[in-house]
Amino acid sequence: MFLKRIRRFLSATVLAVVAVPLLGSKLAAQTGTISGRVTAESGGPVPDASVQAIGDKEYVGRTGADGSYRIVNLPDGVYTVIVRRLGFETKKSIGVRSGSTLNIVVKPRPIELNETVVTASRSRPEKALDAPASIFVVTSERIAERPAVTVIDHVRNTPGIDISRGGIAQSNVVARGFNNAFSGSILMLQDYRFAAVPSLRVNVPFLMTGTNEDVDRIEVLLGPASALYGPNSSSGVLHVITKSPFNSQGTTISVDGGERSIIRTGVRHAGVINEKLAFKVSGEYMRGKDWQYTDFAEPKTFPNTANIPAARRGQPNNRDFNVERYTGEARLDFRPMKGMEAITTYGTTKVLSGIELTGANGSSQIKNWSYNSIQQRFTWKRLFAQAFLNINNAGNDTSSSASGTYLLRSGQPIVDKSRVFAVQLQHGFDLGTKQSFTYGVDYIKTDPRTGGTINGSNELVDNTTESGVYLQSSTKPTKQFEILLAARADRNNVIKGSTFSPRAALIFKPTENQNIRATYNRAFSTPANFSFFLDLIQAPNVGGSGFNVVARGNPPKTGYQFNQSCSNNSAFGSFCMKSRFTGAGGYVGASAASAFPGLIQGNAAALTAAVAGALQQNGVPAAFASQFASAAIQYLGSRAPTNSDIATRVSYISSATTPLQTAQVKDIAPLGASYSQTFEVGYKGIVANKFRFDVSVWGQDRGAVTATAALATPNVWFGNPAQLGGYIGGRLGESLGPALAQLGVPAASIQALVGGIANALTTNLAPAPLGVVTFNSPNTSPTDVYATYQSFDKKIWVKGLDVALDFVATDRLTLESAFSYQNQNVWNDIVVGGIPFMSNSAKKRGSIGGRFRNESNGIGFELRTHYNDAYPVNSGVYATNVAFPIAAGQSGATTVAGAQGFGKCPVPSGAGTFCYEDVPQAVTFDAQFTKRFELNAQRLNWTLGVTNLTDKRLRTFPGAPEIGRMIMTRLQYAF
Repeated sequence: MFLKRIRRFLSATVLAVVAVPLLGSKLAAQTGTISGRVTAESGGPVPDASVQAIGDKEYVGRTGADGSYRIVNLPDGVYTVIVRRLGFETKKSIGVRSGSTLNIVVKPRPIELNETVVTASRSRPEKALDAPASIFVVTSERIAERPAVTVIDHVRNTPGIDISRGGIAQSNVVARGFNNAFSGSILMLQDYRFAAVPSLRVNVPFLMTGTNEDVDRIEVLLGPASALYGPNSSSGVLHVITKSPFNSQGTTISVDGGERSIIRTGVRHAGVINEKLAFKVSGEYMRGKDWQYTDFAEPKTFPNTANIPAARRGQPNNRDFNVERYTGEARLDFRPMKGMEAITTYGTTKVLSGIELTGANGSSQIKNWSYNSIQQRFTWKRLFAQAFLNINNAGNDTSSSASGTYLLRSGQPIVDKSRVFAVQLQHGFDLGTKQSFTYGVDYIKTDPRTGGTINGSNELVDNTTESGVYLQSSTKPTKQFEILLAARADRNNVIKGSTFSPRAALIFKPTENQNIRATYNRAFSTPANFSFFLDLIQAPNVGGSGFNVVARGNPPKTGYQFNQSCSNNSAFGSFCMKSRFTGAGGYVGASAASAFPGLIQGNAAALTAAVAGALQQNGVPAAFASQFASAAIQYLGSRAPTNSDIATRVSYISSATTPLQTAQVKDIAPLGASYSQTFEVGYKGIVANKFRFDVSVWGQDRGAVTATAALATPNVWFGNPAQLGGYIGGRLGESLGPALAQLGVPAASIQALVGGIANALTTNLAPAPLGVVTFNSPNTSPTDVYATYQSFDKKIWVKGLDVALDFVATDRLTLESAFSYQNQNVWNDIVVGGIPFMSNSAKKRGSIGGRFRNESNGIGFELRTHYNDAYPVNSGVYATNVAFPIAAGQSGATTVAGAQGFGKCPVPSGAGTFCYEDVPQAVTFDAQFTKRFELNAQRLNWTLGVTNLTDKRLRTFPGAPEIGRMIMTRLQYAF
C-alpha cells in the first residue's frame, strides 16, 4: 500500500513538473500587462489620470501618486493606449503590445479654461487670460458634438451675446444689445476676412462658406475693437476660425437630421502633400421646412404695377417656407520655411430658398442667392498680410428678373451683385523685453452693383472706400503690469472728415492665472452703404391711400432739408407740401384747404354718383338727381376754402391720429460715423485649475447714433372732420338748396337731406391723406412718403454687466453660467419716426447649465436653461405696439386665428389695422446626449440634441415666426 502511494505521489509530481510550465505559459498569455509612468512636460508625475488600453475590449487603469500605472489581464495583442487627465491634453499611443512598458509625457491644458486666442490682438496668438478684453471661445470639440444649421447656433451660451432668430436658419447676433432686423453691428469674420454681405453689410450666417466640420473654434470678443479692426467693430468681434490642414488631416463625414424635415450632410478632407504643402476641401448641404408666419403688411396678391416682373404681377403672394442651401470651401496652405505661411482660400455658398428680415423693406424671399469669397493670406513671423474679394449675387440679373430674391411687401426683385475688396497689413516688433509695437493699414472698397433696384437712382454714385492706419503700444514695466495704448485714424469718402479711435488699458496680473483690467475705448461705426444710397419702394399704396412709402438713403455730406418757403399759405408753419391734388404737384403751402378743390375734382365721378344715389333714395327723379349732383360736385370743387374754413393736421402715415408740431419736423443732418466711448473694469481668472470667472462692468456713451430707416416726411390731413362736414354741407346747400326747392322739397327736408349727404361724403373724404410735407429736392414725388436714416444729437448713456462662471467639479462634470445686464433699453426723449429709440434687446438675460463627459466610455450629456426679459422693438418697419394698416387682400383681426398682436397689444379697433407685439419674457431648456465610439485611429460620434425642450412657442423678433422645440441628431465619422 505504501509503495502504491509513493508511485501515485511520484506520478503527480512528474505531472506537475510537466504541466506547470505549460499552464504558466498559457496563463502568461492571458494575463499580460502594460505599465509605465505618466509625467508632465515639467517632469513631475501626473496622478489620478485615466489610462485606457483599447483592443478587442477596453481595459482601464489609473495612475498613482507617483504617476505610475499598470493595466493587467490583457490578452496578447496590440493596443491603443489613451491617457486622459483633467488639465492635460489627451495623449494617444498606437500599436502598443501587451507586456510593454510605456512611459507617457502629457502637455498641460487648463481644462479649456485658458485657450489660445488671436482675435483680441487681431492676429497675434495669446492666452485668453492675457487678452485686455472679455473674450470667449467655443471649441472644436463642442462644435463637433452639437447639431447645428449655422455657426451662430454654437454661440447661444456666450455671455453678452444676444441672438434673435427668424427661423431654423435666419438669425441676428449682436454683443451687448442694440439689435436690429438687419444687423451688422458686430464685426463677423471668417479666417480674418469679412463675413457680411458686401454692400448691405448685414451679417447673414447662413451665407458663410465655412462648414461645421471645418470649424476649429469660434472666438467672441465683447466690447469695442475699433483701435485695431477699424469701422464697424464698436460692439465686438465674432471670429470663426477654421482648421489648418497641417494640423487636422483625415476625413470627417457628418449627417444631421431632425424636426422640420431638416437634413444636413457635411464632409471635410484634409491631407499633407509634403512638409511644405497641405490642402483641405469641405462641403455641406442642408434643407428643411421653416416655421410658418403670416405678416399682415404683405399683400395676399402682388399688385399689377410696372416695378415688379410681369410673371409676378397679379399673382398670389405665397411665402416659401422651404430652407435650402449648399456651401463649399477649398484651401491650400504653403509653408516654404519656418515661420512663413501662405494660405489661399476659395469659398462659395448658394441659398436656394429662405426668408430674411430687412429693417427698411420688410421680409425678403431669398431665391438663388449666392456668395463667393477669394482670399490670400500671408504670415511671416509678426507680419500679417491679406487681400480678399467677397462677391454677392441675389439671384436676379436685372430689375425685371423673376428667378431670384424679391421683397414680400412689394414683389420687387432685388439685384445685388455687390462686392467688397480689402487689403490689410499688420506688423509688430519688440524693443527689448518690456516694449512691443503693433501697427497696420487697411483699405476697403465697396461696389454695390444693384441694377437700379436697391440703390435706384443712386446707382452711378454709390461706391465707397475706407482706409485706416493704426498703432498699438504694449509696455510691461514689471511682470505684473502692462500698459496698452493704441490709436487709429480712418477716412470714408462719403463722410465728412476723419475718425479717430484711441484705446488705453491698464492690466494687472497678480498671479499667472488672474487678470484685472481697466480700459477705455473710443470706437466708431460707419453707416452701411445703403444708409446713404437706398432708393426702394417699401410699401406701395399704403392702406389704399394712394401714397407709397419709399425707403431712401440719406445723401452723403448734405442730408435733407425741408422746403419752408410757403409762409404765406401754409397751415403748418412755413412748411411746403407736394400733393397730387394741387395742379402739377409742385410745392404749395402745407394746407388741407389748398388740396380740397383738387381732391373733389379728382374724385368727381364717384362723388357725383354718391350724391345722385342719395337724391334718388329721397324721391328725386333720376334725371334731376344726376343733373343736380353733377352741378353740386362741380360747384364744390370750384370753391377755394381758407385755412380757417378747413383745419389741417400733419401726422406720419403710420400714426395718422397723432398730430405733429412744427418743432417736431426738422431738417435731417448728413450721416456721420456713430461713436461709442466705453469705460470698462474687468476681472478674470482661474482658481485651482477648476474655477474660471470673467466679470466685466462697463459704461458706454453712444453718440451720433444712426437709427434704422424711419418715416421722415409726414402727411397732410383734414384736421377736423366735423368742421370739414360743415363746410361741405354749406357748399352743397348753396348748390342743391335752390334746385331742390324748385322741385317743391320743403326747406326742413332739404336741410336734412343735404346734411346727410355731407356726412356721408365727409366719412369717405376725411381719412384721406392729402399731401406730403417733403424735402427740398427735385426728385421728390407728391405721392411718395420717405423713410430714411437719421442720426440724433442726443447721447445715450448705458451701463452693463457681463458675468461668466465655469466650475470644473470633476474631470467629468462642468457647471457653467452666464449673465448679462444693461440698465436701459428704451429712450423716450429720443424719437425716431414718432416712436422712442430702443436697443431692441432685453435688459437681463442669462443661462445656467451643466455638462457631463465620461471619457472612458465616451458618454456625455448637457442640460441648460436660458432666460431673457421681455422688451419692445423699434427697428425700421418692425415697431411693436404700433398700429399698421392691413395690406390689400389680408384678413382682419377677427378672422385670422393666432394672428400676431391681435388681442395682445393695443391697436385701434376694427379689422383695418394690426400690430407687432413685444418680444415676450422667455425661459427655455436645452438638452443634449452624446456617445463617442473609439475605433482605433477612427472616431464615431452620435449626438441627440433638443432646443426649447418644453416646446414653448416663442417669437424673438417682430415679423418672425414663433419658434418651438427642435430635436436634431448627428452622426459624425472621422478617419
